[in-house]
Amino acid sequence: MSVWEPNPWGEPCRPSSQKEVHMFIVVEHRITNPEVFFGLASRVAEAPSGINALQFFPSVNKDRAVCLWEAKSVEALKGFLETLSAESSHNIYYAVDSTKAIGLPDKKAAA
Repeated sequence: MSVWEPNPWGEPCRPSSQKEVHMFIVVEHRITNPEVFFGLASRVAEAPSGINALQFFPSVNKDRAVCLWEAKSVEALKGFLETLSAESSHNIYYAVDSTKAIGLPDKKAAA
């Protein structure tokens, strides 16, 4: 039996195995429609297997946010997120250099 852990918005997300997850990815969101953007939380739980939202840092004035994700590749995450957030934010993606990063969480694993 798998354990479904909540994502940063409290929604359950499916576990992934370390074989599926290859990197941490940061997404910087320039929010153009806060009402729509912040209403997408439940849709994040619909991410395909191997894509997991780990951390979410919205600005106080709700015009920017930064998220930390796990995914197989930047392209895989971008394929999911761009469709989801196209009407509410402009996004910049980059793979994290985990050999130099500080404070990264442990990679998720199937329970």
